[in-house]
Amino acid sequence: MIEEDDQRGFSEQPMARFDAATDMAVAFYRFALQTYQYRCAISGLSVSPLDENLHEKLEVVLIHPREFGGELEIGNVLVLESRLAQLFSTGVVSVADNGTLTVARPDEVSSEREDVISPGAALLLPEDPLLRPSAKNLQFHRLTIARYAA
Repeated sequence: MIEEDDQRGFSEQPMARFDAATDMAVAFYRFALQTYQYRCAISGLSVSPLDENLHEKLEVVLIHPREFGGELEIGNVLVLESRLAQLFSTGVVSVADNGTLTVARPDEVSSEREDVISPGAALLLPEDPLLRPSAKNLQFHRLTIARYAA
C-alpha cells in the first residue's frame, strides 16, 4: 500500500517505452530525409535541413502503410512534397518497379501539379540500391492503394 508521504507515488515521469518509440520514429524520419538528400522524389524540390518549415514542405510517406502490414524500413518510404504526398497516399499517383511515375487517376491531378506529375518520369531515388523502395512495396501500393482508393 502507498502511504501519503511516500515519495515514490505517481510522479510525472515519462514512460520509457513511449520515449524510445518516439526517438526511434524521429531518427527514422531524419534518416529517410538524409537518404533522399532533403529532396522530393517526384518534383525534385530541395529543402535545406535547417529550414524551419522542413516538416511542412517534405513528408516521409510509407509506400505500404503500416495499417496494412507495411514495415517501418527505408525500402518502404518515399520523401515527397506535402501536396504530392497526399496524391500518393490516396493512390492518384504511384511508382512502377523501374522507378518511374504512373498516374492512376489523371483527372484528379490539379492543373498546378501537371507540370510536376509526368507519367513515365524517373523519380529521384537514392543512388544506393539498398536504400531505394522495394518492388514488393511498390507493387502493393499499385495493386491496393492506387487500384481501390477511388
